[in-house]
Amino acid sequence: MHRDAIRTALGLSDSPCTDLVLYTAVLRLLESVSPVVVVVEEAQHWDPSSLAALRFAARRVSSQQITIVLEGSAPLPVDEDPPDEERAARLEARSADAARRGGIASAAMVLREAARLSPEPERQRRSAAAAYLAWKSGQPELARTLVTEATPERHDPSVAPVLDRLHGLIALGDGDQVSAHDHLLRAGSEPGLLFMAAAAAYHAGLPLAPIASRISRADPTFGEYAGLLSRLTEMSSTADPWRLRAAAPEALRASDAHQWLWPLVLSVHGPSPRAAYDFGRSALAEFSANGMHAVLVLPALWLAELEFDLGHWDRARARAEEGLRSTEDTGQRARRADFHAVLALLAAVRGTSCLPEVVAARDLAVPLHNHLAASRATWAVGLSELSNGNFRSAAEHLTSITHPFVARLASGDLIESLIRAGEVAKARAALEAWLPWAAGSTSPLVQGRLARCQALLADNDDDRDKHFTDSANCFDDHPFEQARTQLLHGEWLRRTRRPSQARPLLRTALETFARLDAAPWASAATTQLRPTGGARPHTGTLTAGTLTAQELRVAQLAASGLSNREIGSELFLSPRTVGYHLYKTYPKLGISSRSQLRTLNLDRC
Repeated sequence: MHRDAIRTALGLSDSPCTDLVLYTAVLRLLESVSPVVVVVEEAQHWDPSSLAALRFAARRVSSQQITIVLEGSAPLPVDEDPPDEERAARLEARSADAARRGGIASAAMVLREAARLSPEPERQRRSAAAAYLAWKSGQPELARTLVTEATPERHDPSVAPVLDRLHGLIALGDGDQVSAHDHLLRAGSEPGLLFMAAAAAYHAGLPLAPIASRISRADPTFGEYAGLLSRLTEMSSTADPWRLRAAAPEALRASDAHQWLWPLVLSVHGPSPRAAYDFGRSALAEFSANGMHAVLVLPALWLAELEFDLGHWDRARARAEEGLRSTEDTGQRARRADFHAVLALLAAVRGTSCLPEVVAARDLAVPLHNHLAASRATWAVGLSELSNGNFRSAAEHLTSITHPFVARLASGDLIESLIRAGEVAKARAALEAWLPWAAGSTSPLVQGRLARCQALLADNDDDRDKHFTDSANCFDDHPFEQARTQLLHGEWLRRTRRPSQARPLLRTALETFARLDAAPWASAATTQLRPTGGARPHTGTLTAGTLTAQELRVAQLAASGLSNREIGSELFLSPRTVGYHLYKTYPKLGISSRSQLRTLNLDRC
């Protein structure tokens, strides 16, 4: 693939190619011939795509044996030529050919020259088209310049929607999120543009329901999509992303980008985060293959957030760091703030300083009204304080979160912080305020956090034990959250003088925290485990008496891939009872999740 990309860029092949594939091919080529020094003299005379490819490689070379130096001087002014539609049309054709061969950045510059030679109104049309190519290739500053060149001297109502579309798309990645929202709403009623307006609203903390209603009115075939969008921040979706894509409206299927973006974002907070994650990885591969450089960071961001939730922390860190490089390449400050916020949360749970990432996120996010990123950064500070036992400080930070959706997501941490700080009445008030939203969510992450808080505030032992069990059952795909529940459950059992019941829970929590490299949480689990006589991690050795006959059969069926409902049908049990058996089974086997059952030889128990 990379060899074909180089041949296409050099005009030796007619195969289609994209910017991203070409840039990666240049990086691999340099790595294959290292050591090498690349010196580009008079870089101002090089075409933008070649320079972009070298800058892409320079930010990613892992070897000290590759050096790239760009040298240049100020470009000479271009003489003004009279309008020449024939030359302009030929240049427009060359622009289309350059875009096909992977040179979208160069295509924008060629089309800009075509616009310069065009009479009105072709000048405005070609300048606007060049601006769109510049945005798509990740050059927001050039896109802004071209939008200015496309703006007529006199007010022309027919041009206004085109300019609003361009202003909105540019601002979505690299500007004020409220401004992006307003421009895109004014650009028209095309569902794709309104979806991008919803993305801006999501980051700015603005309501999504009015946009969803407008989408439904503009095109009734988007009714299901609009309904899911209106409930996105309620986390009450039941949608499967693959089904959504298969049943997409005809207008959506015609868009390479939106047929992937819509199903992903509408399912990312639903009942199956793992299905959303698998779909998102396919979407990212599709975007990379099709050269959608400007929108590539959106699925990458959502994947990094899912990887954080699913406990794939090393992957999340690597993806967020690559996201920072990509947003630097494509000039997307608003999205760069989002990636810094992800890195801040990762640092917080692992016990390293999150302040550098928090400061970077806030410095970018606040001026651009990206309240989502700024609030996630504040959440990271609160979670860091909670991790380190500074409970009052944690509660203060978590209470100060301004984005309504992030505040709801962080409510579980706030309630735990208040309880540990001795502010039980405030914790009960926070739970009461959070309960209507959390109870209506289909997200296992929210359901598990709610049950954990209910356990912490339960009035009797039976209710507390039930809520802890329900909480852990929700977290099969969320090992960090499951371990937090096991830690709190084991801590309570130890305090109530039931060390033999506390020990397996605390041991499993410790092993999970250690595997995730969540140092402060592992330390807390060790502190709780030591008085129970179980400070040494469980070796995972199984004996015939480890499980009851019912627990063993449930574990064997779960290891074979059956769901709780399918196991219940097989054994004439309710799905809840199946979940209860699994929750009791995991600590006995020294594991923390359903997926680990498949690594054990359960036939020898």
